[in-house]
Amino acid sequence: MAGFDTASTVTSSLRSTSDSAFGQPAFWIRYFSPCYYTAINSSSSNANAECEQIWSSGGHYLGCVTTPTQSRLSGSSAEGQADAVTFVNAMISVYDDVGPLLLPSNGILYCWLDQEAATSLSLAYWNGWAGYLNGYEFNGAYPFFPGLYCNPNSAPPNCSIVDSASASYCWGVWSSEYQVCKNSVSSPPAWDSESCAVVATKLWQYADQGVCFSNDVDLDLGASGFNTASYCFNVSSNP
Repeated sequence: MAGFDTASTVTSSLRSTSDSAFGQPAFWIRYFSPCYYTAINSSSSNANAECEQIWSSGGHYLGCVTTPTQSRLSGSSAEGQADAVTFVNAMISVYDDVGPLLLPSNGILYCWLDQEAATSLSLAYWNGWAGYLNGYEFNGAYPFFPGLYCNPNSAPPNCSIVDSASASYCWGVWSSEYQVCKNSVSSPPAWDSESCAVVATKLWQYADQGVCFSNDVDLDLGASGFNTASYCFNVSSNP
């Protein structure tokens, strides 16, 4: 099951050009605050407009990622928790603003922290961030499952943080490598993702805009047995 992630606002133009170039996605993953791109939660009207396009794409599932200023990732537990508070509030805001948006029926919403290449992640920050998500109760449940987007084979700390026995539980890695640059979500490549030693890779970004092509989406594939859409918000009807 393959889909798109994007730092760009999902407009009708982005939806149609991406569908035409790569096929119909099974899901979209978008940035929520804190991030240094335009967040889907930038306004209620923007959240509804993007979800309308996500619905129209046929892959009406919305995944969640956040990318704080990368220098913060090497910071304290308090900084990690503060960014997690912002992220959770952003997700709840979009959930409240978009009428037909539903939590996953399995109660498991994967929430990704973006650690870009050549940046550092501290154990303190991860524990503050992931610990808050793991412990957050919403509507009588604990739906927020923290995961890490990273390059597993790059120099530590990447896997070494979330693989640590001292780390707040990480539910999965989203790997940015290897780049195989196959330009299709309707016929994705065979699984060939980098992985960590302990935490399983659940999602693989196999074709990156700027590396493989100029379109404003990246292409992602879920691991065997990981139906990515099942761990995303469901845009259950046209907003």
